[in-house]
Amino acid sequence: MKKIIDWHRSLVERAQEQLGLSNYALYLSGILEGAFYMWVILKVTPLIFGTQAKFPDF
Repeated sequence: MKKIIDWHRSLVERAQEQLGLSNYALYLSGILEGAFYMWVILKVTPLIFGTQAKFPDF
């Protein structure tokens, strides 16, 4: 497991250096990427299962 963690850490550090990103920009891009994936999942899931979530009207 330590080899995988070290490999991932070096990969991220190399990409961060090549793209010229600060730690803050790297964290922010990770948050935005996660939010985008969640949005896609929430949009695709009803198409697959044929159901739509019912949200209350306020």
